[in-house]
Amino acid sequence: MYEIFYFRGGLYKFDELVEYIEDVGGMVLRKDCFELIRGEYFLANEVHVLLVVPEEEVENTKTLIGEIKGTAHDAEITEEQKKTLLAYLSIYDSLNRTDKWTEEKNIKDAIACPCYALLCNQLEDEECQLDAELKQILSEMCTNGVIEYKISADGKYEYRLKKTD
Repeated sequence: MYEIFYFRGGLYKFDELVEYIEDVGGMVLRKDCFELIRGEYFLANEVHVLLVVPEEEVENTKTLIGEIKGTAHDAEITEEQKKTLLAYLSIYDSLNRTDKWTEEKNIKDAIACPCYALLCNQLEDEECQLDAELKQILSEMCTNGVIEYKISADGKYEYRLKKTD
Protein backbone atom coordinates (compact mmCIF):
# COMPACT_ATOMS: atom_id res chain seq x y z
CA MET A 1 0.00 0.00 0.00
CA TYR A 2 1.17 3.60 0.56
CA GLU A 3 2.79 5.64 3.33
CA ILE A 4 2.23 9.37 3.74
CA PHE A 5 4.92 11.53 5.34
CA TYR A 6 6.59 14.96 5.25
CA PHE A 7 10.02 15.81 3.90
CA ARG A 8 11.92 18.78 5.31
CA GLY A 9 15.23 19.87 3.90
CA GLY A 10 17.11 22.10 1.55
CA LEU A 11 16.99 22.41 -2.21
CA TYR A 12 20.21 20.40 -2.55
CA LYS A 13 19.39 17.48 -4.88
CA PHE A 14 15.67 17.95 -4.16
CA ASP A 15 14.85 17.34 -7.84
CA GLU A 16 16.54 13.94 -7.51
CA LEU A 17 14.12 13.05 -4.70
CA VAL A 18 11.09 14.16 -6.71
CA GLU A 19 12.24 12.13 -9.71
CA TYR A 20 12.76 9.06 -7.51
CA ILE A 21 9.31 9.41 -5.90
CA GLU A 22 7.64 9.61 -9.32
CA ASP A 23 9.69 6.69 -10.68
CA VAL A 24 8.58 4.34 -7.87
CA GLY A 25 4.90 5.27 -8.29
CA GLY A 26 4.63 7.82 -5.51
CA MET A 27 3.43 11.37 -5.60
CA VAL A 28 4.52 14.79 -4.34
CA LEU A 29 1.30 16.39 -3.15
CA ARG A 30 2.35 19.72 -1.76
CA LYS A 31 5.54 21.72 -1.91
CA ASP A 32 6.23 24.78 0.21
CA CYS A 33 9.50 26.70 -0.17
CA PHE A 34 10.86 28.99 2.52
CA GLU A 35 13.76 31.42 2.65
CA LEU A 36 15.45 31.56 6.04
CA ILE A 37 16.64 35.11 6.63
CA ARG A 38 18.16 36.75 9.70
CA GLY A 39 18.11 40.49 9.47
CA GLU A 40 19.55 41.37 6.08
CA TYR A 41 21.31 38.05 5.63
CA PHE A 42 20.01 35.14 3.63
CA LEU A 43 20.75 31.87 5.45
CA ALA A 44 19.15 29.07 3.43
CA ASN A 45 16.26 27.78 1.36
CA GLU A 46 14.08 25.13 2.96
CA VAL A 47 11.48 22.88 1.36
CA HIS A 48 8.54 21.17 3.09
CA VAL A 49 6.83 18.49 1.01
CA LEU A 50 3.99 16.03 1.59
CA LEU A 51 4.93 12.69 0.01
CA VAL A 52 2.92 9.58 -0.79
CA VAL A 53 5.22 6.60 -1.32
CA PRO A 54 4.56 2.89 -1.96
CA GLU A 55 5.06 0.92 1.26
CA GLU A 56 7.86 -1.21 -0.19
CA GLU A 57 9.85 1.93 -1.13
CA VAL A 58 9.64 3.78 2.20
CA GLU A 59 13.04 2.64 3.51
CA ASN A 60 14.79 3.45 0.22
CA THR A 61 13.07 6.85 0.15
CA LYS A 62 14.13 7.65 3.72
CA THR A 63 17.70 6.59 2.88
CA LEU A 64 17.72 8.96 -0.10
CA ILE A 65 16.28 11.73 2.09
CA GLY A 66 19.16 11.23 4.52
CA GLU A 67 21.69 11.33 1.68
CA ILE A 68 20.39 14.71 0.49
CA LYS A 69 20.53 16.08 4.05
CA GLY A 70 16.78 16.14 4.65
CA THR A 71 14.49 14.63 7.27
CA ALA A 72 11.31 12.57 7.03
CA HIS A 73 8.48 13.03 9.53
CA ASP A 74 5.34 10.96 9.95
CA ALA A 75 2.24 12.85 8.87
CA GLU A 76 -0.55 13.05 11.43
CA ILE A 77 -3.68 12.85 9.29
CA THR A 78 -7.31 12.06 9.95
CA GLU A 79 -9.23 9.30 8.22
CA GLU A 80 -11.05 11.93 6.12
CA GLN A 81 -7.76 13.49 4.99
CA LYS A 82 -6.44 10.02 4.18
CA LYS A 83 -9.51 9.36 1.98
CA THR A 84 -8.84 12.57 0.07
CA LEU A 85 -5.14 11.84 -0.35
CA LEU A 86 -5.82 8.31 -1.55
CA ALA A 87 -8.41 9.65 -3.99
CA TYR A 88 -5.79 12.05 -5.38
CA LEU A 89 -3.38 9.15 -5.79
CA SER A 90 -5.99 6.98 -7.48
CA ILE A 91 -6.81 9.73 -10.00
CA TYR A 92 -3.11 10.43 -10.54
CA ASP A 93 -2.50 6.71 -11.13
CA SER A 94 -5.36 6.56 -13.62
CA LEU A 95 -4.09 9.57 -15.60
CA ASN A 96 -0.51 8.32 -15.43
CA ARG A 97 -1.48 5.25 -17.47
CA THR A 98 -2.14 7.31 -20.59
CA ASP A 99 -0.63 10.32 -22.33
CA LYS A 100 -3.99 11.25 -23.85
CA TRP A 101 -6.66 13.65 -22.64
CA THR A 102 -9.21 11.68 -20.58
CA GLU A 103 -12.86 12.50 -19.92
CA GLU A 104 -14.20 12.51 -16.37
CA LYS A 105 -16.38 9.47 -17.11
CA ASN A 106 -13.34 7.46 -18.25
CA ILE A 107 -11.41 8.48 -15.13
CA LYS A 108 -14.33 7.37 -12.99
CA ASP A 109 -14.52 4.03 -14.83
CA ALA A 110 -10.77 3.47 -14.44
CA ILE A 111 -10.87 3.97 -10.68
CA ALA A 112 -14.04 2.06 -9.90
CA CYS A 113 -13.64 -0.13 -6.82
CA PRO A 114 -11.62 -2.09 -6.54
CA CYS A 115 -9.14 0.19 -8.32
CA TYR A 116 -5.82 -0.99 -9.66
CA ALA A 117 -3.93 0.27 -6.59
CA LEU A 118 -6.45 -1.25 -4.11
CA LEU A 119 -6.51 2.03 -2.20
CA CYS A 120 -9.80 1.38 -0.42
CA ASN A 121 -8.11 -1.45 1.50
CA GLN A 122 -6.18 1.21 3.42
CA LEU A 123 -9.31 2.87 4.80
CA GLU A 124 -10.87 1.81 8.08
CA ASP A 125 -14.39 1.60 6.64
CA GLU A 126 -13.07 0.40 3.24
CA GLU A 127 -15.61 2.60 1.48
CA CYS A 128 -14.56 4.54 -1.59
CA GLN A 129 -16.13 7.99 -1.89
CA LEU A 130 -14.80 9.05 -5.26
CA ASP A 131 -18.22 9.16 -6.90
CA ALA A 132 -19.41 12.12 -4.85
CA GLU A 133 -16.14 14.07 -4.82
CA LEU A 134 -14.55 13.37 -8.21
CA LYS A 135 -15.34 16.74 -9.82
CA GLN A 136 -14.15 18.64 -6.72
CA ILE A 137 -10.93 16.61 -6.48
CA LEU A 138 -10.18 17.10 -10.19
CA SER A 139 -10.68 20.85 -9.72
CA GLU A 140 -8.31 20.90 -6.72
CA MET A 141 -5.70 18.92 -8.63
CA CYS A 142 -5.89 21.48 -11.46
CA THR A 143 -5.57 24.34 -8.96
CA ASN A 144 -2.53 22.67 -7.35
CA GLY A 145 -0.87 22.23 -10.74
CA VAL A 146 -0.86 18.42 -10.69
CA ILE A 147 -3.16 18.01 -13.69
CA GLU A 148 -4.52 20.24 -16.43
CA TYR A 149 -7.82 20.34 -18.28
CA LYS A 150 -9.30 21.42 -21.56
CA ILE A 151 -12.83 21.58 -22.88
CA SER A 152 -13.35 19.31 -25.88
CA ALA A 153 -15.26 20.24 -29.04
CA ASP A 154 -18.41 18.65 -27.62
CA GLY A 155 -18.14 20.68 -24.38
CA LYS A 156 -16.82 17.94 -22.07
CA TYR A 157 -13.95 18.46 -19.66
CA GLU A 158 -10.87 16.37 -20.38
CA TYR A 159 -7.89 15.94 -18.05
CA ARG A 160 -4.27 14.82 -18.16
CA LEU A 161 -1.18 15.04 -15.99
CA LYS A 162 0.41 18.45 -16.27
CA LYS A 163 3.27 18.41 -18.74
CA THR A 164 6.57 19.77 -17.47
CA ASP A 165 9.07 20.97 -20.03
